[in-house]
Amino acid sequence: MDPQLKSYFSFSRKERLGLMGLVSLIILLWIATFCMRYFVHAPANEEEVQLRLAWQQMQIDDSSSELHPSLVPNELFSFDPNTLDSTGFIRLGLNERTTHALLNWRNKGKHFYKKEEFGALYSLERKEYERLAPFINIANTAPNQYSQQYSKQYEVPLPNEININRVDSATLVRMKGIGPFLAHKIIERRKSLGGFLNHAQLLELYHFPDTTFDYLRAHLIINPTEIHKININSATEQELSIHPYIGEKMAHNIILLRSGLLKFDKKEQLRQVPLMNEEKYRKIATYCTIE
Repeated sequence: MDPQLKSYFSFSRKERLGLMGLVSLIILLWIATFCMRYFVHAPANEEEVQLRLAWQQMQIDDSSSELHPSLVPNELFSFDPNTLDSTGFIRLGLNERTTHALLNWRNKGKHFYKKEEFGALYSLERKEYERLAPFINIANTAPNQYSQQYSKQYEVPLPNEININRVDSATLVRMKGIGPFLAHKIIERRKSLGGFLNHAQLLELYHFPDTTFDYLRAHLIINPTEIHKININSATEQELSIHPYIGEKMAHNIILLRSGLLKFDKKEQLRQVPLMNEEKYRKIATYCTIE
């Protein structure tokens, strides 16, 4: 081989190690990219999960048919748009986007009193409405007192400031970025905590986009004096364990320490509890009292 040509394929020990490291890094990045699809998933609310499951089931049903999936006809049947679930709408042939919009509209208080109102759904094409219109069967076309009051509720504008420790779920779902599923989670978290102390606690429930979180922080007010505190000198182990910041192990250790001390003379004694660190103490102590 030509010595000059040979020099291009000769590497020093450091160059060989560097080349091996580069190849290894490329392989690791390729493996990581391939595996991310199995570990990283976009956040989804309860309705989206149900819709995806329904679509998957429909695809399974179509693939088991002797016909090509694109040739399988949509199933038409009598339905009430006020009560039909996501699976039913998909069986009728509505796409995922239209189904999600319809359910979201319904969750915000929409009630169909006549079939023409169903055609007002912005994502529903006219020809699609005409295909479904003969099968729309609304059980009760007369607005009742409850539905009138419910519709009027959504005509009233939201106040600029809403007390997060007193607000109900019906008001929460009207706020930007909060649907029925998140509203329920916020109410349940408030009960288990004893009330919210700061807005950052909302991020423990869901990773809100920055714009949505800024909106919630601007409109949801917090009064720390309204929280319900746990008396650590009288609470049972069960009562302590259901608090999100305490849990079963910590509750058990608190009861053991209380038995040894006979009673807590000051909250700072919680620092002596096994497994307690400063961060946990800071979060737990604000929800505790010795009186």
